[in-house]
Amino acid sequence: MTKKILLILTLLFAAALLPLCAVDIKMGSLFPEGTEWDRSLRRIAREWKEISNGRVRLKIYPNGIAGSEEDMVRKMRFGQLDSAVLTSIGMNKIVSDSLVLSLPFLVQNEEELDFAIEELTPMFDDDFSEKGFEVLLWSKSGWINFFSSKEIQGPDNLRKTTMSVSPGEQDMIEAFEALDFKVYPLAVNDTLMGLQSGMIDTVYTAPMGAAAYQWFALAPNMNPLKVMPVIGGIVLSERAWKKIPKKYHEELKASIQSVKMDFQKETERLNAEAMNVMRKNGLVELELSEQDEKAWYDLFSGDYWFIVGPDKPVSREVFNEVNSRLEAFRNNQ
Repeated sequence: MTKKILLILTLLFAAALLPLCAVDIKMGSLFPEGTEWDRSLRRIAREWKEISNGRVRLKIYPNGIAGSEEDMVRKMRFGQLDSAVLTSIGMNKIVSDSLVLSLPFLVQNEEELDFAIEELTPMFDDDFSEKGFEVLLWSKSGWINFFSSKEIQGPDNLRKTTMSVSPGEQDMIEAFEALDFKVYPLAVNDTLMGLQSGMIDTVYTAPMGAAAYQWFALAPNMNPLKVMPVIGGIVLSERAWKKIPKKYHEELKASIQSVKMDFQKETERLNAEAMNVMRKNGLVELELSEQDEKAWYDLFSGDYWFIVGPDKPVSREVFNEVNSRLEAFRNNQ
């Protein structure tokens, strides 16, 4: 009888300890459920469970259930969410200096973007830690182009239009306005209505965005210049990271890193597919003269005074370091 009671008490004690040992990580994502991106995240969830012998359980909240990027960052700060998949919009909300990697025409081609991801993004990891976040992954997600109902060959053409900008991108709003561009803050879900009503006539987005949201139907003129790269990442709150036993940290990070190529290949595939669809449905790929291209690079070259400097999102020190390292890489090619 005594042995039976002891066995029952032992089982009850073990059951009581199990929830305390397990760490539940809630990850927010804007990826639509069922996409390759979403499936990659769910594969990570399975791997984390295996690596930790069930002690780390990753729960994915897709489709923007956890809110916008700004919402997710705020929820992580208050402990309502543990992790999020972010684009540069969300990353900049945590460390504004990281916006430097998304400055127009600073990073100019795929080779420079690969260099930026591998060699320049780590310089911001400590800044994220100081803000209470652990960066698990930096990744690239294509390039931004201008799409408009009017032909936009040069900056002067763009100034004659009204461009949609996300309300959460206040830094970009102020930067565009400083360059005499007209902008109108609109959420993604309101942008099509803005184009239909004539409230706006220009958007800047990756080709897959223009196709997926059907914006190109009303803004079919695409400027071919790659304005800026889309750089994002996966972050975890420092609070949640510390709950996970340190012995698992290295393997969990390696698991996250393994999906980098999956994300990038899927982005390339979707952008290529989007371009094919749009070309069959009225997309106009504008041709630019050397003078047009020079006007763009001249406008967004130099010291980037409109977004870099004292009381600006990007410090002069960070800009100078990133710019000099990019120039050194460029000169060695």
